[in-house]
Amino acid sequence: MGDAKVVIKPMTYHWDEMKVGPGATPIKTEKGWLNIFHGVFKTMDGAVYRLGVALHDLADPSRVLGVADDWILQPEDLWEISGYVHNVVFCCGAVAEDDGTVKIYWGGADTVMCVGTAMIADLVDLCLSNPRPALE
Repeated sequence: MGDAKVVIKPMTYHWDEMKVGPGATPIKTEKGWLNIFHGVFKTMDGAVYRLGVALHDLADPSRVLGVADDWILQPEDLWEISGYVHNVVFCCGAVAEDDGTVKIYWGGADTVMCVGTAMIADLVDLCLSNPRPALE
């Protein structure tokens, strides 16, 4: 696998403190590679899976430019809260559009497939304007 290295770790007392993992294939933007990933937070009722974003350097993707401190999507609708595995949104793909939007596809409660739209520039801004450390 070449020169593999850890680039993002869970952060204690944050929405992803239990674990982080992959999501969609990163999207190339003018400011870097936009990475939509999942993070897990442990509660007394079990784990809650949320989506977050990070921005990686175009020339060296192992260099993280910013990880948004806030999540971009959490289980809220009935089909995300209740299902085979409750309280889960898990990114399955993302498609960047020419108009600057991205269609994000996610599974809800391991029962349904959902899609929503966001502005790529807004997601990039989240990574740069309110970042948290990539590695704790």
